[in-house]
Amino acid sequence: MPEMVWRGHTLRKLNNMVEKPFFRGRLIAIGGNEDKENDLVVLKRVVQEVGKINYKVGVITTASESPEQRGEDYHQVFTSLGASEIEILNIKDRAQANDATMAKTLEDADLVFLVGGDQLRLTTIIGGSLIFEAIQNRLKMGAIIAGTSAGAAVFSDTMIYDGKSEEGLIKGSVLTASGFGFVENIVFDTHFNVRGRVGRLVQIITMNPACIGVGIGEDSGVLLKQDGVLEVIGLGTVVIVDGSDIAHSNVMNIEPGGPIAVENVRIHSLVNGYGYHFKERKFLTPSQIAVYR
Repeated sequence: MPEMVWRGHTLRKLNNMVEKPFFRGRLIAIGGNEDKENDLVVLKRVVQEVGKINYKVGVITTASESPEQRGEDYHQVFTSLGASEIEILNIKDRAQANDATMAKTLEDADLVFLVGGDQLRLTTIIGGSLIFEAIQNRLKMGAIIAGTSAGAAVFSDTMIYDGKSEEGLIKGSVLTASGFGFVENIVFDTHFNVRGRVGRLVQIITMNPACIGVGIGEDSGVLLKQDGVLEVIGLGTVVIVDGSDIAHSNVMNIEPGGPIAVENVRIHSLVNGYGYHFKERKFLTPSQIAVYR
């Protein structure tokens, strides 16, 4: 029997192709409201992952409605954490995002930090710009890209940008847009426990069980490793929503505004030192995740 061909590839060749990674580079997504004044547990770990004593930080305040104040806050934080150079980029429009001189300031950044606020401000102003290209290049070259709240939500290819927590299991109540696409098939939600957002992630994962939901609590974060592993950092919790075992849902048969029924959604709760293996869809204990450090 002749081999079946799909888009110029035989099925045998497709089966032998290298599995596409979930993400490339070094990424840290923070759930928001991280401690900036006392123990700085999450931010100290961010700096630890940079791995250099004399490091340069580029702080992008675009998401914030008070960019100057947020810039001052993080300038103070990273000064206290030993940064040798800090660039605050208060990018407020597309013209600034496409300013070659401004983009050049990120060329040698060891850490690019995206502050919180409104993720649509980040995607509409930064997306597809010279600044975005500079961030991608730094990610490719091994720098840490970190974001908090909205700055973390934009990491994924599918980004939640709106939807009331209490209506999370009502069809059509969770609004999404394209994010920066640093990771694929992983959807982040932030301020997760304080704002009771589990229903939002369950809806998104029910609509596409190939995706994995990552709900990050405040003063917590996730370190994404290139081998497909997530490690939790900080003082709060991270919730994983996995739809791979979903057996039934009614989402195709109800109108927008109808309540969602779904069977066999898997939910894991993780804390500092625990992790999750995306490729194997497996909960990792501290002893198991130590292997990946």
